[in-house]
Amino acid sequence: MDDNDTDLPTMRAFRGACLDYDATEKLMSGAFSGRSDIHAWLSECGGKDDICLAVNGVESWHVELAELLYTRFIVPLEAAGVPLTRGVDWYCFVASSGTTPFGVHTDAEPSFIFNLGPATKTAWTWPQSSLSVLSHGRPRTLDSAPLLPAADSVCLAPGDFLLIPAGMYHIFRNDGPSMFLGLTIYPEDPEQTATDALLHQMRRRRGPGVSAIDAFRDVLKDDSVELAVKRQAMLLRSSGYGSPPRFPSRSTDQRPPYIVTRLPIVMAGQSVFALGKELSLDLGGLADLLKPGALVGADELRDAATTPKLQAAVQALIRVGVLQSIGTPS
Repeated sequence: MDDNDTDLPTMRAFRGACLDYDATEKLMSGAFSGRSDIHAWLSECGGKDDICLAVNGVESWHVELAELLYTRFIVPLEAAGVPLTRGVDWYCFVASSGTTPFGVHTDAEPSFIFNLGPATKTAWTWPQSSLSVLSHGRPRTLDSAPLLPAADSVCLAPGDFLLIPAGMYHIFRNDGPSMFLGLTIYPEDPEQTATDALLHQMRRRRGPGVSAIDAFRDVLKDDSVELAVKRQAMLLRSSGYGSPPRFPSRSTDQRPPYIVTRLPIVMAGQSVFALGKELSLDLGGLADLLKPGALVGADELRDAATTPKLQAAVQALIRVGVLQSIGTPS
């Protein structure tokens, strides 16, 4: 809830296969007003029509977008038992022409692709076995033309969906101004999860005169790594398994009624995990009101928040965005 931009979505502008630093800077420091279409904005900022904009962490742009993506796509995957312990990334490519900046390549994760249009996109795919060794032994190539005759191809109309399994080679071509939304689900990696937790705990315990080795030994004496893994899992789930949505600190509370966020709210002991944040709160009867998407009015809050401590908890939930005001200013 501050003005730190380090958690902004990653935005990159490509021209052909090259990262265009100047266009990237102009796009990141500018603002899309919506007065023109996004492709005209890219052309204006980049100086030409051949800019391809790639954005990661799209779900962090706005809470309503994060809730929509979570409820429409992640909830069914979660219900189907798809492992989400390493999280997901929602990303977007916007371009008017050209092919994928990375050329023919594979990804270690499956790619869920939704063409948002308005133009079609053409996708070419190859099974891993057919391109197991490309020229010079590299796992990707920008010289796609000689490979296209042996590929399977499909034309994606606006609204079409394509699943590319992990390890399958692929490349896309923009047949005109178009945008696609992509979803990456990172595969389970228990060793990396434990390593991340270990490093987190070591950094917490390192102080003046404490070496990395001493911090390492100290962490292994107790169950802090296991607890850190569980805490991170709750933080991740509370943000819909993606990047936590950003809330502008300038937003104001317009009073009841409130809508409860549709992102998961995880309660563990005296902690509440919501929208990628941990709050130390005792919710008492307030917990019964926090149903995803529920409408909470002034009378319900008054009946549940009967003590100054619970009233402070309500303000904390509003501040973080668990309760989103849809009232009118007084």
